[in-house]
Amino acid sequence: MRLKDPFSLKTADMTKRSKKPRDEDSSDEVGLTCQHVSRAVDLSSVKKAVTGNLWSVCSDCLKERNMLEGEAAGAHDILVCLKCGFQGCNQAETQHSTKHQQAHHSDSHCITVSLSTWKAWCFECKEELSTHCNKKALAQTLDFLQKHSAKATSGTTSKFISLREEPVDTQRGKSPVNSTLIPVKGINNLGNTCFFNAVMQNLSQTHILNDLIQDVKEKGHKMKICPPAETNLGPLTVTLPSPEPLTSAMFLFLQSMKEPGKGPVSPKILFNQLCQKAPRFKGYQQQDSQELLHYLLDSMRVEETKRIKAGILKAFNNPTEKTADEETKRQVKAYGKEGVKLNFVDRIFVGELTSTIMCEECEHISTVKEAFIDISLPIIEERVRPALIYCSTIHMLIITCCIVFMYVSDKKAEKVYTSARKQMLISALPPVVTLHLKRFHQAGMNLRKVNRHVDFPLLLDLAPFCSVTCKNLGLGERVLYSLYGIVEHSGSMRGGHYAAYVKVRTPQRKPELEASSAPQGQWVYVSDTSVQTVPESRVLNSQAYLLFYEELL
Repeated sequence: MRLKDPFSLKTADMTKRSKKPRDEDSSDEVGLTCQHVSRAVDLSSVKKAVTGNLWSVCSDCLKERNMLEGEAAGAHDILVCLKCGFQGCNQAETQHSTKHQQAHHSDSHCITVSLSTWKAWCFECKEELSTHCNKKALAQTLDFLQKHSAKATSGTTSKFISLREEPVDTQRGKSPVNSTLIPVKGINNLGNTCFFNAVMQNLSQTHILNDLIQDVKEKGHKMKICPPAETNLGPLTVTLPSPEPLTSAMFLFLQSMKEPGKGPVSPKILFNQLCQKAPRFKGYQQQDSQELLHYLLDSMRVEETKRIKAGILKAFNNPTEKTADEETKRQVKAYGKEGVKLNFVDRIFVGELTSTIMCEECEHISTVKEAFIDISLPIIEERVRPALIYCSTIHMLIITCCIVFMYVSDKKAEKVYTSARKQMLISALPPVVTLHLKRFHQAGMNLRKVNRHVDFPLLLDLAPFCSVTCKNLGLGERVLYSLYGIVEHSGSMRGGHYAAYVKVRTPQRKPELEASSAPQGQWVYVSDTSVQTVPESRVLNSQAYLLFYEELL
């Protein structure tokens, strides 16, 4: 049976009552006879609930992901329960507000306020209430909700949030920051492109990316390449040609996100350029944010590598295999090997893992190094403390397994299986570390999502997971990274949605002493074009999929 909308019923009820004339001062005023206000209105509970959750979004729709891809948060009227602060929709198909009242009937959750009309309704009395009854409790709660709404929606109305930068203490010798805070703007959904928008919100708030891409955006950029001493080659300054199409589109997009003015921003040019490099993202199908991040960064890395190699060849008057002598080939190769490392993608996101395997029989040790753009972490089955969540993958990763070793006995090779110990450590850390929580995994023939909440720290010390050579760490030293962005996936494999949490903060200054706490800032929730400031508690309770950490200087 379809549940009825309480606000659609009031017209018929009020029409019947309108047959009886009423004076303005009559004691028969609408809602004065309601006896439920004293038990069904709790201002303190409402304050606690609405300040810790998304505003004007149905809580149950958010959990079930019934909101359509790209649908505005306020597409349906939201009713707030004045007993507990629950926000529920009045959609004919779901009626979460009515279901909430029925589920908590014995606890007097019977009075709601509409966020579109600001009218109160009692489910028990089945009538609209006056806001001036019962010791002004209803009026005080309504006043708080209206003030909170004005504050919460000030950013979403224009799809643009810009926070005021803290004043600089010049007496202590701290110089002003060259760049201002990067505002937060909504991004238009092009059709199931929330996976792309969520990543772009995080990249837009990556300060070092904005700085480095600004440096290399123009044709004629000078780059100094310094090969290692063993090559016996001096520094070489090369002039780079114009950026390739995808990198140029990325710069234009980041620039539009920083420009003053209202949002939302269209990502069409950038997204189309990416689709030319990676056709798998065409067709506006649901995609994976982590894969998108890999394709995007790797494609720009290939473009910049090509650009740097072109600059090196030009410095040697564009030699060919036929015209170049052996010495020229050696120099071009040496400068190229070192020069490609200077692309902005590697300088920001790429680190190195060293995997060491030791045979327990002969104690033979083999070492393998591999680059990473992010570190994937399996989600373990039990909820754990923040300090331990990443230990299962990064910390030492000592396991016992079967390794195949080959040896020659007489005239044939035989396979020998033996126990081995494997240790995986970080041997090179990038300025930005991205952690990927593996929420999607293969279960038989199907993909399954792990919805379990994962605790994650705002301040992450990576020193215990680094090799001795990484950062030249001494005993007791820390390597601190601060969380500044999250890609969240809510819902299931059948119908999910990606959104972002980003921290608006001032660019870092070189500290006199080691930083020991996360930088101050304001967290903002962004779901396509919907932009809303949120408390830190909301961020820590999110269903994180990608976590972006920046190194504390």
